[in-house]
Amino acid sequence: MNSKNFRNAIRAIVLVSSFGFCGVAAASTTVSDGQPSNSPGLAAGLLSTTGLNTAGIIGSAVGSFAAGGVSFAGDVRRFALPGQGYTGAAAAAGGKPWNAWVAYSRSNVDYTFAPLRSSGNVNVYLGGVDYTFANNVVFGVAVARDRTDVDLQFSSGKLTGSGTTVAPYIGVPLSKQWALDATLGIGRTDVDTVNLGVTGSTTDDRTIGSLGLSYRESIDKWQLTGRGAYLTVHDKLGAYTLSNGTLVPDGTVNVSQFRLYGQVAYDAGYLVPYVGLSYINDVRRPDQAPVGGLSAANDNDAWTPVIGVRFKTDGSVYGSVQYSSERNRSEVKNDQFLFNIGIRF
Repeated sequence: MNSKNFRNAIRAIVLVSSFGFCGVAAASTTVSDGQPSNSPGLAAGLLSTTGLNTAGIIGSAVGSFAAGGVSFAGDVRRFALPGQGYTGAAAAAGGKPWNAWVAYSRSNVDYTFAPLRSSGNVNVYLGGVDYTFANNVVFGVAVARDRTDVDLQFSSGKLTGSGTTVAPYIGVPLSKQWALDATLGIGRTDVDTVNLGVTGSTTDDRTIGSLGLSYRESIDKWQLTGRGAYLTVHDKLGAYTLSNGTLVPDGTVNVSQFRLYGQVAYDAGYLVPYVGLSYINDVRRPDQAPVGGLSAANDNDAWTPVIGVRFKTDGSVYGSVQYSSERNRSEVKNDQFLFNIGIRF
């Protein structure tokens, strides 16, 4: 081999080696970006959804229970978990103070920020029992089981989660139209990730809370509802080691929202159809840092139209079916289906 060919061979080896090292670096970066602790925008859009769904459903339900307890004292039937119905007063003649309910929530989520493109679903199964005292104050406890299944399309990977949250709640009627509600819960979700064949497992210790104020008015067969609420979710992700030996540090994701909701419903007898609209403002939400030179939108506001129908029976059974779709976030989508059924006893 002459000197010229030798130099060319050396250059080729160096070039191939450079591409190899770049490929390893790119893969490591992709695997690292796929970990929730390293990508707060991804975690807020996918994991914090669980806590927000749980706090929102319970909080709005308690606001409904407490407000209806005095607004519709002549009707002992309780209505609609999502906070859009009314309840009968337990203190009224023939009223039943105990209430048990179950609910199922499915959110189809999509994070369209190209470097971290992901989509999947979050399923929350809830059950609660509460007691309405003679002064119409409602106190109860809810338990939520969550299941998260998300495709990490940017790395052909997967993020899954399974956990439990326990949340006591209270509702206090302030007048015939106004009611105050509060919820505080703690839980844990086991999180598993797969990115480019590299696996990892961690835990998400979650704290949720909500504080709400509801207003209800009935005009003939029309029911008008207004609600303002503050929701907060704290996710503490533990440190863990990936299957390739990479240490992923612990991290926290804090999301707090202020929500305003208005609804109009019509009492058609056993069925009560309704429409509503929510405004959501993220008071606190982590910004997703740029990835690969691209910046995320990091939107802080959203509008959520709601449509649903409540049902009641001649007995103590009640329930509702509802669909909502979060709008105005350019890179985060959240379409939710909610069903609940309950009984007074």
